Amino acid sequence: MIKLIVTDVDGTLLDNNSNLSDLNKKAILESRRRGIEVILATGKSILSVLYLIKLFSLELPQVTLNGAVITDKNLGIINAIKIEPRYYLKAIKTIKSKGYSPLVALVDGKIFYEKYHPDMDHIMKVEQKITKTENIETEYFSLNAANIHIAIKETDPLDRYLRKKFSGKINFIRSGKYFFDMLNPDASKGNALAFLLKMLSIKKDEVVVFGDSYNDLSMFKESDLNIAVKNSYPEVLKQADIITDENHSSGLGKAIYKYILKEPI
Repeated sequence: MIKLIVTDVDGTLLDNNSNLSDLNKKAILESRRRGIEVILATGKSILSVLYLIKLFSLELPQVTLNGAVITDKNLGIINAIKIEPRYYLKAIKTIKSKGYSPLVALVDGKIFYEKYHPDMDHIMKVEQKITKTENIETEYFSLNAANIHIAIKETDPLDRYLRKKFSGKINFIRSGKYFFDMLNPDASKGNALAFLLKMLSIKKDEVVVFGDSYNDLSMFKESDLNIAVKNSYPEVLKQADIITDENHSSGLGKAIYKYILKEPI
């Protein structure tokens, strides 16, 4: 019996314009009505998904910033895995020296930058609010950073350069064309989910995971039923137990009705 639905947000629960379809909304609300809990596991900050938490009356802790921060519904931090300060400062200096402008997400969910770059619009399009600041190399930022984000494509030379330079010291996650994130090596959606399942005494066979990107694969290890939307990356499709329709065609909602609620739409 499924007790918990865990879903990625952008590319899975939401369509390509970050909108929630009527069917996906209906499926989640019906699941909640039947007592099935829901956890959002997202690369976004808690501030960007508060409207979904309120809409679905979610009671459980939520997984944010790709697993670096677990936050309760009242914005209280249950667990936070920060980037080690010395590596944070080295990474920021390296990125800036190469002519790029990084974004920094703190454990409280606030996101900052020093110098605007047009590619930052990609993160704002998914309803992430960013704030300008004078200096992200201060002690405060180094002690509270959960995530460093750079809006670069996979083909950008900086991607490979950073992976090589900080191998073993920083975890690199790509969850979209312009979504390149740097975290503590211990931070992942899968580790965060494992932490919560132990805390909530929920078994793997009582969990279903929905995802579309590489950062969702770590969660597949914590569930006995993993469902990928058809627009997922090839490796995600390969590892999924079930492939449902695309995110823009309410694939999540269709799968919930078919495999969890087990009734026609």
